[in-house]
Amino acid sequence: MKRAVVVGDGKLHVESALGALTASGFEAVAVTSTAEARAQVEAGATVVVVGASGMPWTGERAAPLATVPPAVRRAFLLVLVESGFVTGEGIRAFLLGADLVVAAADLGRVGDLVAGALAAKRQLVAALDPAAAARLGG
Repeated sequence: MKRAVVVGDGKLHVESALGALTASGFEAVAVTSTAEARAQVEAGATVVVVGASGMPWTGERAAPLATVPPAVRRAFLLVLVESGFVTGEGIRAFLLGADLVVAAADLGRVGDLVAGALAAKRQLVAALDPAAAARLGG
C-alpha cells in the first residue's frame, strides 16, 4: 500500500484529506511539518499533500521538500492545496515546484486526483529512473 503524508497549515482540513486518500487506497498519515514529511518520503512515502496557504510557496516551510536530491524527488508526488488554486493548473504547479495543485474545494477528490497524477508521473520518469517509477507504484 502506498503511503501518503498530509501536512496541515491551519486552513487545510487534514481529516478530509486523510479520508479522501484512505478511500482511494492509500495509507494516509498526518504530520505537523514539511521536515517530518521529508523524513516520511525518505522512509518510502510516495505522496505529500501540503496545505499551501500563505503563498508564495517558498522559504523555511518549502525548503525541506524543495531541497531533496533529484532521485528522491522523482520518486514522490508533491501536491499543494490552496483555496486560490485551480485544480490541475499545470503552469502554477510547475512554477511552485509541485506535481499537482488542488483547489481547497476539491479536497474531497484528492485521492482520485493523486492516483491519476501518480500514474502520469510514473510514465514520465520510467525511462529516466526505473527505480523511481517502481516506487510510484504499478
